[in-house]
Amino acid sequence: MTDLDKVRLRLQRSQDQEFPLRVDYSGLELTVNEGVLSPHEFTGWRWYTENFPPVAGKRILEIGCGFGLPGLYLAKLGAASLVACDVNPKAVENTLENAVRNNIKNVDVIESDIFSNIPPQSEFDFIFWNCPSDFAPSDYQYRDDLEPGAIDPGYKLLRRFLSEGPKFLRPSGSILLGFPCGQRDDLLWEIITANDLVCELFRSGTHSHSSFNYRMFSIRRSS
Repeated sequence: MTDLDKVRLRLQRSQDQEFPLRVDYSGLELTVNEGVLSPHEFTGWRWYTENFPPVAGKRILEIGCGFGLPGLYLAKLGAASLVACDVNPKAVENTLENAVRNNIKNVDVIESDIFSNIPPQSEFDFIFWNCPSDFAPSDYQYRDDLEPGAIDPGYKLLRRFLSEGPKFLRPSGSILLGFPCGQRDDLLWEIITANDLVCELFRSGTHSHSSFNYRMFSIRRSS
């Protein structure tokens, strides 16, 4: 079984559930709808939520919001505002439902293919993406609407993200990239260098709910 076969199997298992799923997390009552990545199979949200830097008073953009975490938790925790977006309209609807259910009002939820629908004048303190880091050949064709949440052919999505993202940062802002161990670090560093960015490992570790070794990188414009 190839690495891509394993990813596709996880995606399949993520939908072999009885929806909607219920998730209770730190005072939030959330549901996960069919057509959105299941948190039981894709568990990185827990680690990233628990390892995010302080957000009090910060403006946050979350790319790939899924069912709403960690973004909604950060909005509730004290962020000044959250823009949560996803290319999957079912994820957008799911996050919006969870924001309303938990009376979280400092959040806008929009459908956007990375930055395509983010107003060009927007500036953020943090831009976060737990990116689809499973590599596929550049000519790979997605088989369904879930695969873009896990698979990035030729790292084209990552290239767009790191090329376009810096212009949406405040002067002291940073991109926070979720990129677990075992992926194509060589291509990540190639993209960082090509865009004249400064990257440092902010935090790494595992979680009791998963065997993955997660990493969060802090990326800024070069001075």
